[in-house]
Amino acid sequence: MSKAVPKMISSSVRLENLELRRMKERTARLFAALEEAMDADPANSFDSFSPAVDICESAKAVHIYAELPGVEADKISLSVSAKEVTIEGDKLHSANTTKATSHYCCERTYGRFKRRVQLRWAVNINGTTASLTNGTLEIVLPKLEDRRGKPVRIPIEVKE
Repeated sequence: MSKAVPKMISSSVRLENLELRRMKERTARLFAALEEAMDADPANSFDSFSPAVDICESAKAVHIYAELPGVEADKISLSVSAKEVTIEGDKLHSANTTKATSHYCCERTYGRFKRRVQLRWAVNINGTTASLTNGTLEIVLPKLEDRRGKPVRIPIEVKE
């Protein structure tokens, strides 16, 4: 004779499974970020840098925000593939700094920049949009609908 499992134990098991799934997703994101950091191009010279980015996910899209103050849109090259987004270009010295005879402090970065962001989502490349507002480049990558795990009806052909 089997004993009935109390509802409290059953629901706690479901909660534990849910929490384990969340931890697995967070760990996967952490390893993806570590992999991106290890694969990042090292600065080859004094005048190259990698802009800071924020990556946000909503239900329908992935948003990438890159800090590019003082960079004009025509100086930025943006390419998107199924696996990564590449942002590269040039940040030129402003007219005020090039006329200076000596610098007492120079903390802003100039020169070539390049940043690769690995994509861990299935995105619609053709629906990607980008805009530059007040030195922040926003890239919106619409997500593709994930069809894994969804039942698919298969028609049955009748042959005689």
